[in-house]
Amino acid sequence: MVVAHGDDETLGAGATLARLSDAGVRVRLCVLTDDDGSRHRSPHRAANRSLAVKEAARILGIAEVAVHGHGDNRLDRVGQLELNRLVEDEIRAFDPDTVLTSSLADLNRDHRLVSSAVRVAARPGRSDVGEIRCFEVRSATDWGEASGIRPSFSPNCWQAVSEEHLERKLAALRAYGQEVEPWPLPRSEGGVRALAAYRGSQVAVPLAEAFETPRVVHV
Repeated sequence: MVVAHGDDETLGAGATLARLSDAGVRVRLCVLTDDDGSRHRSPHRAANRSLAVKEAARILGIAEVAVHGHGDNRLDRVGQLELNRLVEDEIRAFDPDTVLTSSLADLNRDHRLVSSAVRVAARPGRSDVGEIRCFEVRSATDWGEASGIRPSFSPNCWQAVSEEHLERKLAALRAYGQEVEPWPLPRSEGGVRALAAYRGSQVAVPLAEAFETPRVVHV
């Protein structure tokens, strides 16, 4: 999994990650930024961001975590080429068959830059990645749709999850402290649970997480 910010992985696919880890799937989390400075001015919170990432990963069952040192909402200063190379190095080292990442529909520019980097780094002939799954992030994907300037998130893949997997997703989200918002804001526990129920209802299961799959190769 490759994401821009710590908490993207939990909001986007936390229950799926818990399910995969329970099934014995080896998962590596790559986070490209190590602060949340654009949203919170407290140096204490920013300094502990990488610790929160590791705690959330522990709860979800992710054993391998890499947190890179770029700034929140400043990935455009890094440049697309450098991001492509960083993600290529991660994919080359881990050699995954599937990569989960954010969607190009997101309002957040960091999310879109990372999604583009994954598509470049995992392109056919340059890696063994057979599937790319793009997830939705509350208050990034939905705000992108509401803005009218981004394409709509259009899932074509649903992962059914259990109540226990959803509870672990919520526990991992709590590791990020003030990132958990009060209801009815989208990043509230109620908002996360409502989305899981809605996505589940689309495919006649109690709970699910939804994904766009820009590429799937069966061999």
